[in-house]
Amino acid sequence: MTSLSAEPADPTRGRLSAALRDSDGLGRLSTARLSALLSEGIHQAALGGIVLFSPEAATTPAAIAGGFAVMLLPYSILGPFAAAALDRWDRRIVVAVAALVRTLAIIATIALVAAGAVRSGAGLAALFGLSLVAIGLGRLINTGMTAAMPRVVPDRILAATNSVLVTVGSVVTAVGAVAAFAVLAVLGAGDAAVSWTLVPAVLTAVIGAWAVLALPSRHLGPDGGEAVGHPGAGVTRDAVGLFAGGLAEGVRAARSTPLVWGALAGVTLGRAAFGITTMLAILLLRDVETTGTGGPVVAGMGGFGLLSAAVAAGMGLAAVVTPWAIARARRILVVAAGATVSAAAQLAVGPTLDPTPLVVGAVALGLGAQVVKLVADNAMQTDVPDARRGGVFALQDALFNSAFVVGMVVVLPVVPADGRSVTLMVVPAALYAATALLAMLIGTRSGPQAERPGGHRAATD
Repeated sequence: MTSLSAEPADPTRGRLSAALRDSDGLGRLSTARLSALLSEGIHQAALGGIVLFSPEAATTPAAIAGGFAVMLLPYSILGPFAAAALDRWDRRIVVAVAALVRTLAIIATIALVAAGAVRSGAGLAALFGLSLVAIGLGRLINTGMTAAMPRVVPDRILAATNSVLVTVGSVVTAVGAVAAFAVLAVLGAGDAAVSWTLVPAVLTAVIGAWAVLALPSRHLGPDGGEAVGHPGAGVTRDAVGLFAGGLAEGVRAARSTPLVWGALAGVTLGRAAFGITTMLAILLLRDVETTGTGGPVVAGMGGFGLLSAAVAAGMGLAAVVTPWAIARARRILVVAAGATVSAAAQLAVGPTLDPTPLVVGAVALGLGAQVVKLVADNAMQTDVPDARRGGVFALQDALFNSAFVVGMVVVLPVVPADGRSVTLMVVPAALYAATALLAMLIGTRSGPQAERPGGHRAATD
């Protein structure tokens, strides 16, 4: 593994092709990560077809928030425990086992849906249970792959490579979701269509497991023979203590530098804002589909697919913008800029309550949010030691998921059933603006000497 240096990133080499030439195992790591994310996108869209947009579903705001809570929050609770495993056990084995178990969960989901069992209370509960396993393990796989990036990529191109791969991963997830939404929009969200839509999710999950197993033992870390060689006693002796310790360790590591802490705060506020917007968008698109006022595309499942594609397009732009920006400016200021873009987009198109402008504005929302996320990832990869990195990334995952659900739950008492609320559309803009202000305050207090351009900490940090 290369050491963390203060050498500025070279923008001319900050390309995926350069990373593949200079890295040791990035190709297989990327294959494992992108396959898992493609599978996740397909899987989540199929669930959306069943729960949110099927003809039998009379989705209420509480049902939307409850569905996302059931699917996302349990891993937020278990994430620090999983991170402790990633920082003690061979990450390659942890990720491979997670991928194989996740594959089995998706196969069981296909059987359950094909049998029509999800239309009963017990069947729907089983569907959510399997979804918990599949989505939770998917997040664990992504956390392990992200934490392992510095093991296979030289520091000089880490920022650019991570920007490309994280964004490509988000786009791949969205592509899987959009493709599944498109199929279901044509075939309908019936049980047979949903079960066939899930088949590619199994194939891509298997490819991901194969790719990570092809890597050498302990190639993905963590550092330290003692931490890796004798993990069993520590994990099995006190699972509750390990959970609490993993969470506390992640918080301590994040607080060790203002940039990491500020970027995590930005990710958290941004996800709460996006949770509110998502809730309103789903309700609005369902209402437009019911009333027939939005046209055949910008309504219902087709409209949600377009919205997802627009967010993915913005994320793609962030892959280009972020490495360029952090090579020339302080990263905390890049966080402020990204949050400002999201705030402006939300304020400009949200209050229109028109699905078409919302789709256009989603490009800017995806751009701004992904810039903040990429800076957070880069800060954690370059400013946090390898032995503590899994804990910080798991903390980010926990905050990422929890904030999204909290944003939905907080507005439940006041959200209208049709999603038409100008006031609530403005609230996310305020949260994005708060992120920008917080980043500016952190930048002012820490001073320019605390960070150098290029994505590396200064020696004085």
